[in-house]
Amino acid sequence: MNENRMISRMKEWGGSPMAKLLVTILIALLLLIPVAAIKDLMWERESRRDEAVNQVIDQWGGWQYLTGPVLAVPVREEYEQHFNDRVEKGIKQHYLYILPDSLKMDASMDSQVREKGIFKIELYSGDFTLTGSFTRPRNPLWDMSRSQVIWEDARLILGMGDVKGLSRDVKLDWNGDSPVFQGGTSGTSLLPEGIWAPVEIKSGGSTEFTMKVSLRGGGSIRFFPMGGETEISVKSDWISPGFTGAFIPTERELTDNGFSAGWKIQALARNYPQFWIDDNVTWQDIDGSGFGVNFVSPVDSYFKSHRAVKYSLLFIFLPFVTLFLFEIFAAGKLHPLQYIMIGLAVVIFFLLLLTFSEQMTFIAAYLIAAAGSAFLISFYTGAVLKSPVKGSIMAGLMGLLYLYLYMALASEDYALLIGSLGLFAMLAGVMIFTRKINWYELGGK
Repeated sequence: MNENRMISRMKEWGGSPMAKLLVTILIALLLLIPVAAIKDLMWERESRRDEAVNQVIDQWGGWQYLTGPVLAVPVREEYEQHFNDRVEKGIKQHYLYILPDSLKMDASMDSQVREKGIFKIELYSGDFTLTGSFTRPRNPLWDMSRSQVIWEDARLILGMGDVKGLSRDVKLDWNGDSPVFQGGTSGTSLLPEGIWAPVEIKSGGSTEFTMKVSLRGGGSIRFFPMGGETEISVKSDWISPGFTGAFIPTERELTDNGFSAGWKIQALARNYPQFWIDDNVTWQDIDGSGFGVNFVSPVDSYFKSHRAVKYSLLFIFLPFVTLFLFEIFAAGKLHPLQYIMIGLAVVIFFLLLLTFSEQMTFIAAYLIAAAGSAFLISFYTGAVLKSPVKGSIMAGLMGLLYLYLYMALASEDYALLIGSLGLFAMLAGVMIFTRKINWYELGGK
């Protein structure tokens, strides 16, 4: 095409072709304002979802963990304090905390999904069987001449995230006896919340125990390596677990029907001993050794929507570049307002994606939002340029863009690779199509 004709058409629009290019870039940047508003809306909707999740989980049973069992044994210590003119004597009470020599836990967890409004919340009901043994420490941490350990007043404490998640009475077999659990942690300060039972520990040999706990919760379940050797086995029908915390499973199996996972942890792998006095070990020390399972939603539509909107600048600029090239290489011209209309049609895709993904599967929402946006942009382009061919070209371009974006969203592990290759291909295409344009000539006339 004659270069003078190209330049004259561009000058009709805004005097200088380069001025039009700069105004087009400015319009694209201004369109990031509604994109930012959509981002804020995404955060707001996600926050509402999190509030609904926390409310339902709290009502069902809470965010749960199981820690222990731990033996808390009172220790009475005689003391003397010397002053200038007197000596004060008294008795202090401490607690000796003892962890089990061995701890094995078998967990069977059934998942279910509850709805609150348009939001779905993952919950579970679990049956936990704990077995293990305790022995009295051989090397005392106290001065035997001044202290007395009240072994007959020992308490077995089981910590948990929220006691209202207990769906049945906890059954305890303590060396053949059946002590009854009570609420609270019996005045001890080690664990934030839990239940306790009065027990007796043998003076020689080990004391065996078996405990059955039925617990409800949601979101996740956490455990702690409280035994000299800790073995934990979990089975569930949830198909998308996320393993988290200080230890990953030593063995696991994922199937279409659920998962199973197992941990085996030695006492030396944690940062606290088998027994101690008072606050020599705190809950913060124990909490740092936690591990477990997150009941992850298979598809987090908000997470994918957040990732999609990161590509918004590309989705605005590439159609604008295509329209700009249409005006250079073919007859027809566009007003700045028409660029704005097409840009808004691009931006509205992200709002449609957010809206529909709350009501249906993400892939269905994506197809509807992409099809609607691509049709609107291609129809408008063909109409204002009076060329169905250009409208079809724009439809093909938008279709490729939406396909590229979906591939990047679906392949999270390879998103960077797909994104980099896609950007390279797009830049290469623009460079090839504009390689014969004399930009100095366009800008100077």
